[in-house]
Amino acid sequence: MLTSPMFRKTTAAIAAAAAVGLVLAGCGSSTAPAPTTGSSTGGGVFNLGVITPSGNIDPLTTSDYYTMWIVGLASAGLIIESTTGKLEPQLATSWAPSANKLAWTITLRRGAKFSNGKPVTAADVVWTFDQILSPKSQSPAASSFAGIVKSVQAAGTDTVVFTLDQPYSDFPYLLTGANTWVLPAGDDYANWIKDPVGAGQFILEKYTPGEGVTYKKNPDYWDASAVKLSGVDMKFYSDTQDQLLAFQAGEIDEISAAPSVSEALGKQYREVDMGYEKFDGIVFNVTKAPFNNVNVRQAIAWALNRKAIVSTVYGGDAVVGNDYATFPDYAIQPAGIVQREQNDAKVKQLLGGKKISFTITTYTDEETFAELIQQELQATGSFTVKLDIMPEAQYYGGSNSTTPWLNAEVTITDWADRLPGQLESLIYAKGSDWNASHYSDPTLDKLTTEYEGTSETATKKSLANQIAEIEWTDVPVIVAAFEVDYVYLSNAVKGSFPNGYQFSGGFDFRDVSVSS
Repeated sequence: MLTSPMFRKTTAAIAAAAAVGLVLAGCGSSTAPAPTTGSSTGGGVFNLGVITPSGNIDPLTTSDYYTMWIVGLASAGLIIESTTGKLEPQLATSWAPSANKLAWTITLRRGAKFSNGKPVTAADVVWTFDQILSPKSQSPAASSFAGIVKSVQAAGTDTVVFTLDQPYSDFPYLLTGANTWVLPAGDDYANWIKDPVGAGQFILEKYTPGEGVTYKKNPDYWDASAVKLSGVDMKFYSDTQDQLLAFQAGEIDEISAAPSVSEALGKQYREVDMGYEKFDGIVFNVTKAPFNNVNVRQAIAWALNRKAIVSTVYGGDAVVGNDYATFPDYAIQPAGIVQREQNDAKVKQLLGGKKISFTITTYTDEETFAELIQQELQATGSFTVKLDIMPEAQYYGGSNSTTPWLNAEVTITDWADRLPGQLESLIYAKGSDWNASHYSDPTLDKLTTEYEGTSETATKKSLANQIAEIEWTDVPVIVAAFEVDYVYLSNAVKGSFPNGYQFSGGFDFRDVSVSS
């Protein structure tokens, strides 16, 4: 799993027509359902197993996925996203764009409270986003709003106005992103773990470094009656093998269905599809020879057996990618782009008979993928590939000018399921802090701006095709496959996760119970 700024994982985002229905309807608002009434049924404690987190437990700055779980269970955002790509209200009850589409008005839920009993107000929302948007911000969420949000202001106690630099038709989806939990104004979040106040489904009761975290149900959560669990017990493990043994022993109630896990468990547990998870991008630093030559980048892209990658690396739980960053569950898909397949003759033609030597730098979770890429490339006879596999903390450590993931000649980094416009602005845009390829194209930047500024379906389709064609042709990043996420649940778990199993779905445990 991820401890990088890429934040595995978001949900099966923007599926079918629901994905863009909000903006294509020209309305951009949603009316919140009333909180569930009636007494909770079921109950029990959900035992959650995670890899020992390595990041600082600060809700504003954490980039470690498991640390985000720690914060997320006790916190809530304005909006969450369902597994079908539908926006659902949380601390916000409605959202709507202005006539010129340069502002979005968010109405807050009256009566919502933090776990310390204080009300959630517009002032808290403004303060939270001021921290994210500050020039001194260390929040990974800042990059999602850079160049999009100009200011955030309160308009009364329960209304917030986001003023934009430019029209952005998918803006509400940005509010489902990582590190966007609403926090009480003015608190010291560097020490959040000592006083973990939030507005989520659970209250953090005890944190034991190296061991785990315990939570109890939050009676002040806005939809508390729908939360059946009495609590969550999070346990830390050193690796997937330890998690597997714990799951088999009944110590934890879930585990990601990685190929090695699926092979060990077979069909004796319930497997739940959580939607598309990520792609593992092979990134070329185009400022370094020979990757400043587009023919070399294209040759590597044509050398890959993508079906073998899907089968070997992802155990079949993926679909083939085609070197543009649009997840298959997004409603508007590029069309007419030739699907790349392994083609040795084309590789040799592009290289002009030259042989290329280079090193792929990545971290331990990507080792299997890196080894297969190495084997496939070397099998062509045109490449000599070395691997530099390092601990995740080392791979993502350091400043932007020194960290390996942004500066090595070729890297493999995972990118979560995000909006196409977000991925383009983060991966390809000039000036992006996360542009590890150091690639830029003014035309691509312009097309992306136009794409997010329109709500016309036909225009979006045309722009999506043009964007994909540039990414496919210039190939600063190879997108070989999109991974689908599955988890196994113990037989004691009843119900399902209504909005996925990750931060964009609010780490939502409503409807879930555990039998004794």
